[in-house]
Amino acid sequence: MKVDLNLDWRLTFEDLSYDPSKAPSIRSKQADWLAVPTLPCDIHMPLIEHGLIQEPLVADNCFASEWTEKKSWWFAKSFRLTADILQRERIALHIESLDSEADIWLNGVHLGHHRSAFYPFTADVRELLGEGDNDLLIRVTSGLEHVSEQDIAMTEGTLAMMENEAIRKRGDERRANIRKAQFVYGWDWGPRVATCGIAGGVWLDAQSEVRIRSISAVTATIEPSAVVRFEVEADNAHPFQTREADLTVELLGPDSTAAAKLSKQVCLRSGFNYIELEAVIPDAALWWPNGMGEQPLYTVRASIRANGETMAYPEFRIGIRTLHLNTELVAASGSNASGERERQFTFEVNGVQLFAKGGNWIPADSVVSRVSDEKYDTLVREARDANFNMLRIWGGGIYERDIFYEKCDEYGILIWHDFMFSCGKYPDHLPWFREETAREIDYQTRRLRNHASLALWCGNNENHWGFDEWWNASRHPRFYGGAVIYNEIAPELIRKNCPHIPYWNSSPYGGRQPNGNASGDRHHWHDGTMNPDMERRITPEIYDEVQAKFVSEYGYIGPCRYSSIETYFGGAEIDTSSRTWALHTNTFEKDTVLAGIRKHYADRDDLTLNEYLLYAGLCQSLMYQYSLESIRSKAFCSGALFWMYNDCWGEVGWTIIDYYLKRKLSYYGVKRAFAPRKLILREQAGTVEVTAVNETDAPIQERLECGFMSYDGRIRRTAVAEVAIPARSRGVVHRFAKEAGGEAGLCVAIPLLNPGRLQPAVLRPGDFRTLALPEVRVRITESERDGENLHVTVSADTFVHAVHFDLPDDVRLSDHYFDLLPGESRTVTIYEWSKEMEAGPLEVRWVSC
Repeated sequence: MKVDLNLDWRLTFEDLSYDPSKAPSIRSKQADWLAVPTLPCDIHMPLIEHGLIQEPLVADNCFASEWTEKKSWWFAKSFRLTADILQRERIALHIESLDSEADIWLNGVHLGHHRSAFYPFTADVRELLGEGDNDLLIRVTSGLEHVSEQDIAMTEGTLAMMENEAIRKRGDERRANIRKAQFVYGWDWGPRVATCGIAGGVWLDAQSEVRIRSISAVTATIEPSAVVRFEVEADNAHPFQTREADLTVELLGPDSTAAAKLSKQVCLRSGFNYIELEAVIPDAALWWPNGMGEQPLYTVRASIRANGETMAYPEFRIGIRTLHLNTELVAASGSNASGERERQFTFEVNGVQLFAKGGNWIPADSVVSRVSDEKYDTLVREARDANFNMLRIWGGGIYERDIFYEKCDEYGILIWHDFMFSCGKYPDHLPWFREETAREIDYQTRRLRNHASLALWCGNNENHWGFDEWWNASRHPRFYGGAVIYNEIAPELIRKNCPHIPYWNSSPYGGRQPNGNASGDRHHWHDGTMNPDMERRITPEIYDEVQAKFVSEYGYIGPCRYSSIETYFGGAEIDTSSRTWALHTNTFEKDTVLAGIRKHYADRDDLTLNEYLLYAGLCQSLMYQYSLESIRSKAFCSGALFWMYNDCWGEVGWTIIDYYLKRKLSYYGVKRAFAPRKLILREQAGTVEVTAVNETDAPIQERLECGFMSYDGRIRRTAVAEVAIPARSRGVVHRFAKEAGGEAGLCVAIPLLNPGRLQPAVLRPGDFRTLALPEVRVRITESERDGENLHVTVSADTFVHAVHFDLPDDVRLSDHYFDLLPGESRTVTIYEWSKEMEAGPLEVRWVSC
């Protein structure tokens, strides 16, 4: 029986001098309590609600709330229990997440100290509970006060720190010693908002004599029939008697009909017991990543009955699928001058090779406890709609709430999951730190192992790279802080808890140098956006040079929509020279955005804000679309995850969907680049190669018009090619010679049989600003209402760039800011077409220079 304790808490605060010994005086405190209606709760939430601080993510309010780090925070809860609950053999208190240094008292008795936000606090409390009123008291702090100068000395000089005039300093030399989200002390893309609170649920578990503690469900094979193997961990509470029990495990299909029912009579020893069962499912509905098929989910129901009492385990859902990380040897490329052996880095699902398409995920709010289920659903659904099949959970954030992983299962988004270590050395020379991280990894690998979406556990973000290249001049260069965790503790626990999930020690990692090209994954930063040469930062063609086997990070910066900027300016006039603008601009933005605008769109200094937002957004879209297509066209590369997908506050930054859930212009460029059926043109030594991608299970026969087309469409030196594009394939299907000199125009590959199935592929001869385009005419040729949606068909007589509609920032479309070829028509769906939008004519626009 579960007794929920999430409602009706109270919160107060005192100086840090109010240490755990002051608990009696806090319990008797009558005044200065703030109401906390429900958990989870970060202290910033009630402080905002009660007017004690302003929203820290607006303007520069984050600085005014830094005082919260220097306080002790006390949560109190009173609850009543009835006699029937107290008759249970065991009653455990569960606190899902405490952020981060915490002490807990029940009815005045100190239960213990807890040092991590990443695994629960649990305690057997049956003897401390009473019928009627009971009270729970929890003290939490930001955790920084526990870190000594000696602790800092071991990691000093290795932790990522960001600084400029507007933000002062982001980062903290103490963070590596605290087991909580590392980004909350500031990162290049986020402010310093040090979380503190009860970041999960609280409940009492009144346990039966016999119970199921956990279940592992693994797809062993899918051919000729699917086989799912269950390992049930059952607990007999009696200290010296065996107990007879009946175990039942049911598997319900996606349509809720019975797929399998397994029963077993078991003799349970005292303590933990492990029972293995196997279900055979003929004609199983297989789970596929987004774009490759459907995501059917089976429901697992389990119960155990002993002494006339039945204990049901919470239902959960699984996808029947196999997953393998292929790191086999491949032939060495011509770019490998060192002679190092090369290996692929390819995920295979149900025996089919996958090109991983997606972005890096960070916490969806600087105040992580207030992310709603609806926000999780929207973000994962928007990733699906952008044709993602993978998100990488970055190692400086959090292990997300259950709802996130459930939505990834539903929407077909695989998860590359870092453990929570990022950009720094970690003190695993200390026994307490090793013990804390082992408990964390043990808990999280058991908790998440049944999700169909979980594709990879990864030891950390960029720390092996740091050991190799960055930290040789630090105070303790031979101190490989964290290596025991990544190289020993993590693989051992994964082998124990979920050996079916691949493990990779770090990101980037592989080969002689962790950020090399020969094997593993690469963070492709210094070749592009972080290169000292500005021209390389803003030139999309540099991504044609990629030689990596898997690109797991790189990015380009762009702004939010106008309405989002209005929101984070908090009602003040938007001033691009203001402190607020600088504060909400990524610290790696070193005039790259303006340089990109000058190169691609407008070489002048008198841009209006609207022009800046349009051109900067288009630059980000161009850089992402071109780079992702380039990486995807390379047969030796098996993934492209850009940095980053989502945001924790509003800023000019890396993302394609902003903190306020509004799509940036770049969202649509990424969506086009990741289409499941796709044509890509790239030049190789005067020859244009047509790469075709087909992720679906249906082969494609197509007729392509390939060659040169002038901007007005009057000159077409093209030829028709019949091409076969096999199911689940990616490769070059046609080549043609690129014309030298002559008229201005484009290289094209245009599908003729089914234009709606594959969009045309285009290769422009230069930067958009330099193209001599004719006068443009775009028109709406058809408009049809379909329930809440509006389908609009547009066409053009000449080549036209960035076709878009004059609509509010939060309107979602199937495509936007796209190019049209001469004579091409495209139908766009405008979702949730409202009566307000019907009030005026729909205007179509484009960009010309």
